[in-house]
Amino acid sequence: MESLVRKHLPNWLAMGVKRCISIPRFWKQVWAARRSFQKHGPSYPHPLLFIAGLPKSGTSWMESMLASYPGYKKVMPAEAIRHEQKHKGSHDYQLSEITFSQLQDALVVLKLHVRGSLHNIRLLREADVPYIVMYRDLRDVAVSHYFYVRRTPWHPEYEDYSDLDVEEGLRHFGRTLLPDFVDWMRTWRENRDREQSIELRYEDLLNDTAGEFRRVASHFSLDTSPQTIEDIVEKHSFENMSGGRTRGDQDSDSFTRRGVAGDWKRHFTPELKDQFKTHAGQLLIDFEYETDHSW
Repeated sequence: MESLVRKHLPNWLAMGVKRCISIPRFWKQVWAARRSFQKHGPSYPHPLLFIAGLPKSGTSWMESMLASYPGYKKVMPAEAIRHEQKHKGSHDYQLSEITFSQLQDALVVLKLHVRGSLHNIRLLREADVPYIVMYRDLRDVAVSHYFYVRRTPWHPEYEDYSDLDVEEGLRHFGRTLLPDFVDWMRTWRENRDREQSIELRYEDLLNDTAGEFRRVASHFSLDTSPQTIEDIVEKHSFENMSGGRTRGDQDSDSFTRRGVAGDWKRHFTPELKDQFKTHAGQLLIDFEYETDHSW
């Protein structure tokens, strides 16, 4: 209901509504997570599960699956929303020194787009919080980002994209966000604690959802029994989350737009390919999305 109301408001007003409700919503989420901890806390060795990922890289999907375990609650810090609105994104947001102390004695799934800075890595290590880092082909991230922003009036970049066609929007993404997103992926790859974290590619999660989710659940010391994994994966299948559509069946107004990998091939012109090769060509090779620059 909240998102439906904001969707019909002017951009500036929709953003204001989101900002105003962010603080009371955060504390409402924390209180619910603390009540859950009192009931379910002894069942889990890790009360806080942390997901780091770029926008449109499957983090909301993973967040929902993890929050299916009894007692866990999704929480969104208000300061992350304020940062996103002020800076038109939260991929450069730095965790607060009190981020994790605010979430003590609570069962929380915390999904943020924070980069793998030494500061953020230190806070995760000091709080002894296990985490996963999610990646996605940046060409598909660009396409998903374009369609998502254009249908989301409360997004801080809405006015930047609202009058751009697909090619113009992808070119704008390449000029503005692509260099930062390349750096985001490299900082996590270089700085993450190998014992405290695991990496997960969105494409691998698509290809083997049960197997990859089982690996994530095991990392967080959650129940990995076949029935539990099967039930969670089925509940969060694309068909169920999209209202019955099959993967590849596009609905540009839906958060679950197509749910496929490689959608960029439908939209990239030779000029866009050259732009993305300049900024992300080597990264796509390093993360095994390409073997060379001939794509």
